[in-house]
Order: sequence, then structure tokens, then C-alpha cells
Amino acid sequence: MNSISIENTALEFWEWVEASPPFPRNMEDWFLYIFPLDVERVPDLPIGQINAWAQATGSSYHFHGDKRRRLRGCIFPRRNLGTIFVDASDPLEEQRLTIAHEGAHFLYDYHLPRKRAIEALGEDIREVLDGMRAPTREERLDGVLANVHIGIKGHLMERPDEGVPTNFILDAEDRADRLALELLAPAASLRERMQQTNAPTGYRARLAFLTTALYTEYGLPQSINAFYAEMLLHQWGEPTFRDWLFER
Repeated sequence: MNSISIENTALEFWEWVEASPPFPRNMEDWFLYIFPLDVERVPDLPIGQINAWAQATGSSYHFHGDKRRRLRGCIFPRRNLGTIFVDASDPLEEQRLTIAHEGAHFLYDYHLPRKRAIEALGEDIREVLDGMRAPTREERLDGVLANVHIGIKGHLMERPDEGVPTNFILDAEDRADRLALELLAPAASLRERMQQTNAPTGYRARLAFLTTALYTEYGLPQSINAFYAEMLLHQWGEPTFRDWLFER
């Protein structure tokens, strides 16, 4: 999904909720306002505790891996609901990004596919979507023919050892990552900010200025600010030839 599609999706989201909240944005309030979601904050957030919770709620779905492994966050869909788990030990800025990321997953990877599956395959498919039974062979075939996913799936937000993974924009999490950033710090708002009279000139100075603004004004975590700032400046055609010439 390209940057224009991401920006349009975010604009549609705010039109949907009929709001344009100030920065920094608390996406938890807005996701819970329009989606059947709840948020659970768990210190350290080990996989084992999430799987134990899933078993206790009667879900057949579970995450694989070392039960002691810590996560940044995850979303666990069940029936027509979703639970976002967040590491309560993380700073507020990290939790803000985690909730935005997982809410984007719920929109793209659960809510909309579920809606398409019910429209294509009928009300009986709810039992499969809710994890109450496995799909029949006919339902699997119908799902393939209709290009709809009829299984249960959750999403983990990994905890990188340091900084942002180099495949942050290139991996399967691309869409949720980018929509989360656009919801929290819209590209159009940031570009307007960079066109103000107090914005510096020169690529390095502008990169530092934007990186700082993402933290102080938009509430993004330090782990992502420099990466997002550099990505945006590149989209806007920076560094320019003059920057390359004089900032070597």
C-alpha cells in the first residue's frame, strides 16, 4: 500500500469518527469508540500469559514460541471482539504506538476480512470465524474462490533488540506500521510544520528538527522518530542536490 493510500485511509478513519483530535493522539479512545475492542495492559507481556488468557476464554487459537518471550504488544481476535495486549512496562509513547499498530491490524486484518467473509459465505461462517468449529472442505473451497480468509489469526508486535528493525517498512507488518504512524503523526500535518518560518534549512538540520518534533509534539517514541522523519523527508524529495553538495 503506497503512502497516498495510507493517508487516504487515515483521513477516512477520522471522517468516520467525525473527529480531528489534537496531538499527541490517544488512539485507544478512538479505536474503542468505533470497534468492539478492549485493551489489556500486562507488565512484560509474555506469550505464555496471553495463551493462558486465550485458553481461559475458550479460544482455540494460540501463539507459538517460548512462553517467556516478551512482546511489545499483540491483538487477539475472538468472535466479533478483539483484545489488544500492551506491555504495561513500556513508556507511554511506546504504548501509544503499539495500540495504534494493533488497532490498524484489527481494521485491516480482522474487521474488514470478517465482513467480506460473511457477505460472501453467509451467516453460518461466523462459527468458523469465531473459532467454534473448523471449516468444512466446501467452506474452504468457497473461501478460496471468493478470495476471503476464514481462519482465525492474531498478530504479534515483536520487541526488537535495539532500535527499529531494518525490515520495518518492508515486512508483512508494513500496512499496520504505516497506518499507525499516519494516524498518530499525519504526513500532511508534519509537512505543514516543516514549512513554518521557524523550520531550519539544510537536510541534517531539518532531519533533527523533525525528529524532535515527532517526540515533543506528536508523542512518538524515540525508537521510531529518526526513522519516520527520514522516510518522510525522502518522500518530500530531500536531501536535495544542494544538500548533497554542501553537506558531504
